[in-house]
Amino acid sequence: MSPRNRAVLLAEGLSRQGHVAPAVEACFEALRLDEADPLVHALLADLFLAGDFYDEAIKAASEAIELDPDCAPAYLALGLAYDRRGGMWDQSILVWHELAEVRPDLVTAHVQLGEALAAAAFEEEAIEAWKAALALDAAEPRAMYNLAVAALKKEGMATALPGFRKAGELDPSQDDFFFSLAGVYDDGTPAPDPTEVEPDRDARLAAAFALAFEEDFFNAADLIRLILDEDPDDPEALALAGYLYLKQEAVNEAMAVALRGLAVSTKTPTAVYVLGASFAKRTGLNRNAARVFGALAKAVPDEPMPHVLLAESLLGLQRYGQAKQAYLRAVELDPTFVRARFGLAAVLLTEGEYSRAHHEIRRAAYHDTRRQGLFWRLYDDYAQGRE
Repeated sequence: MSPRNRAVLLAEGLSRQGHVAPAVEACFEALRLDEADPLVHALLADLFLAGDFYDEAIKAASEAIELDPDCAPAYLALGLAYDRRGGMWDQSILVWHELAEVRPDLVTAHVQLGEALAAAAFEEEAIEAWKAALALDAAEPRAMYNLAVAALKKEGMATALPGFRKAGELDPSQDDFFFSLAGVYDDGTPAPDPTEVEPDRDARLAAAFALAFEEDFFNAADLIRLILDEDPDDPEALALAGYLYLKQEAVNEAMAVALRGLAVSTKTPTAVYVLGASFAKRTGLNRNAARVFGALAKAVPDEPMPHVLLAESLLGLQRYGQAKQAYLRAVELDPTFVRARFGLAAVLLTEGEYSRAHHEIRRAAYHDTRRQGLFWRLYDDYAQGRE
């Protein structure tokens, strides 16, 4: 029988589209045709996990691994099920160890292993696992968040806060927020060739934002320079210039152009963001950052990111109660927001709420893995290797 028979393909298609119940039925039909197919058991485990049926997910994933000890997507589903169920840290640690052996290049396996070790109070071993993750990918934000939480436990918030901010800078959601304030989103259209941009302000500004979105900062800066040569007080151009300065760690210059832009127009949200981000990068300016991000949160109240940025500034001021409320608001707006859940966990740790803090970290881990589409990457690799 073909490794991916018709029933399996139907189950895959339904699952990828988010139709959980029909996908489960299709999996059972596929197992009636071939009950020894580890691919179907792994898919079934992921579907049970999506429905919060942890015991069923554990059973299905374990069956997949028993059928094929190299079934990487089953290890992922099993580890996540153990983590979400809670209280099964020995099993969880073992599973993440095994996944790291099956896929040694998989950064998330090392991050999850560290989280399981930390939950079981093996703090030093957890730190080593997160460092191993960063050795594979120095821009892995979740490993940085976890190291910041570890620093909080050992040395307090003053030591941990720079780590949270560093992790936030690695997280692409903050850059996405800046561009969303400018109305720039990934619509699949590539940025224009700078040499073909019409010589007028609006065309240059739109092209500069598109180029900056694609991280072509030099060409974006050239276009912004042309705009500012004609009008040195263009607030939107100044805001983008400030963002570009921030990407080069030129904080003083970013702060200066943001203030100049806001002096021209206080209703330029991109400039407000740049000013707040500049304050946040400077030691001792948490109060200023909190005021700016507080204003931004009021300007765009339904966006979770400004509430998180406000909360991080409040942490620096040791206003943990207010920070907690800001984090809770961000999680309410977006329950999958990993950065907000890690921040909330940090506040809960300062309050001695260790169980709730670890719950938030587990939720963050689950949503981060889902956001990456990691199960499907492992699933497709495994399926392709069988064909």
